[in-house]
Amino acid sequence: MKNRTRGIALAGAVSASVLGLALPAPAVGLPVADLVARQPVDAGLDLLFLANIDDDAGRCRERALTLVDQAVDREDANDDAFYEKRAELEAEPDQERAKAEWAALVRSHRWEQNKTDRDLAACNDAADDFVDGAADEADLARFRVRPWAGAPDSATGRITVPAQDAGRIRLFVNRRGGSAPRGWEVVGPQTVLTAQELRHGVELAVEGREVVEDAAVWNGRTSVTLTVTADGRSDSAWLGLRQAPVLMQLNTAPVQEVLRAATGEDDTYTEAFVKELDAALPSGGVHGPSRALDTKGDTWAQDIFEPAYTAVPGPDGRPHGMRILITSVNDDRRVAARTAFTELAGPDVAAVHITHVPDVNERSSYDSMGNLETVPPAPGRPHGRVIVGGAGFTSGPAGPAVEMLTFLRAQGMQDPIVLDTSWLTVGHVDEFVQFLPAPGSRLGWRAVVADPRAGLALLRDVQKKGHGSDLLHGGLPALKWPYDERIDQRTVDAFLADGQFTGTNERAAERIDANLAVLRSKTGLADNDIVRVPALYTARSMDYALLESEIRGMDDGPEKAASEERLASMRDAVAEIPGTVNGLVLNDGRYVAPKPYGPLVDGKDVFAEAITAAFRGTGYRVTYVDDLISPHISEGEIHCATNTLRDVFRATARWWRER
Repeated sequence: MKNRTRGIALAGAVSASVLGLALPAPAVGLPVADLVARQPVDAGLDLLFLANIDDDAGRCRERALTLVDQAVDREDANDDAFYEKRAELEAEPDQERAKAEWAALVRSHRWEQNKTDRDLAACNDAADDFVDGAADEADLARFRVRPWAGAPDSATGRITVPAQDAGRIRLFVNRRGGSAPRGWEVVGPQTVLTAQELRHGVELAVEGREVVEDAAVWNGRTSVTLTVTADGRSDSAWLGLRQAPVLMQLNTAPVQEVLRAATGEDDTYTEAFVKELDAALPSGGVHGPSRALDTKGDTWAQDIFEPAYTAVPGPDGRPHGMRILITSVNDDRRVAARTAFTELAGPDVAAVHITHVPDVNERSSYDSMGNLETVPPAPGRPHGRVIVGGAGFTSGPAGPAVEMLTFLRAQGMQDPIVLDTSWLTVGHVDEFVQFLPAPGSRLGWRAVVADPRAGLALLRDVQKKGHGSDLLHGGLPALKWPYDERIDQRTVDAFLADGQFTGTNERAAERIDANLAVLRSKTGLADNDIVRVPALYTARSMDYALLESEIRGMDDGPEKAASEERLASMRDAVAEIPGTVNGLVLNDGRYVAPKPYGPLVDGKDVFAEAITAAFRGTGYRVTYVDDLISPHISEGEIHCATNTLRDVFRATARWWRER
């Protein structure tokens, strides 16, 4: 057999001239094997292809709804059995043995509960072996067997891929007039290219069948080999293939649609919040109201999935691809996250389930997707970097799921940074940092960062001006139970005299400083790129309220004293003033922030005034939306309660230009 250097010709996106490797002229009578792929020169030598996991024909939606409905009774029964077994283990005399059984039980239970998620993800265009329409066809990466005009009648050709990659990609051969839809037949072990096909040239195509999840298992790279045989002689050519990575969308991309959870019956507070939110969208270039998703009662649309995308060069050189929604591996978000499959997946939109093996000691909140944000591009990082929160800048039980970090790293573009969010009760990065597009600035964007020191300084200034006896939360509406107890209605003086309150904010400021130091060292962020906005945190979370209520029902004694000491030592933080950074970045220099309800001086909210000024300095106008009862009291804000789909298929989606 004669082995030839791979033959790949690259065509410029604009120029019709063919660029490529010079191939030696074959000797007369010898077989000729030559593969040709056309894509922009800057895309490299390997043919780029998509994981073809959207649903262009819309075949999966009805099936997804059925799967989700069928899951309810089964998963409820699984939960009942799980809690029954847990009770047995708690009563087990041999607690060492019980702990081991408990760990195994947690893992097996999660596997059973995620069966529906695996089934949902299994339905997509790459799950079948035919091309289902023009849109599905457009998601294939094309290449050709260059014509061998002198092929004798005895000539045959075979197309092969490495055995270990056979289940990860699918090849098609175009045989117009055949029985296969649109002429695309699957290439299998028995597929033979005829002499006539070799004389005229053959069109081939490839699709990916799964996203890259672990580069140690598969890094998205493979190859295809053409072997041509005639009269006892053979020639071969190979073509490198690379699957496009999955990239997280950036806040610097324009918003196209705002998503939120559907409101429940008679939920007047949430309906009022949605009405204000929708009223703010048109000025930010979003046409149409927010879209309600059936999240099965889960308020936190941000936490259930992270929008991403994948793209390759299209026929005209512009990015062509699909959105990919990465669903949360937090089991608390499991049912809600299925809306990605039942309501959003379809033509040019895919959803992905990442399998997670739980640890009995893990903090599942770290795996909600509000704890995953993306720093925009900076020098040396043309696609930005993902940030996720954990405890002490680590992963695993003390941080985000190892499988999610492995998936993010496997894409090779937005290497994740783990920040420390252990000082927060909820523990999400969106509670203290946000990113704004800022055209004309050094980086083209700025980081909006919560500043508890500035918040305390504002309170002290209010106190100096003689308003210390005023309520910290000015202008509150009439509050009914239980909201009147959840909103801390003390005066500015009382807050400043509370060592737990001031200590919580001082600790928060120190932890934010530590996180900023990491961002400076790893993303190119500098002080001039930071917009600091006054913030106030409190230790009086829902956990605090539950413990406080428990203490009220306890008899005096050592147990009560220990609980009171634990209550007084709490410093983990949630937002006291509705958190500004946890807002919504719109288009045209608009930002939607929670109404802060700060102290009123001369009829003006001092926090709103300071926040507006901070944003004005970077060219933004702020619209305030009242989220006090919904969702602030539930320990979230506007960003937590919304999600966005952004215009990701612009020029910046050409990841292949800057690898």
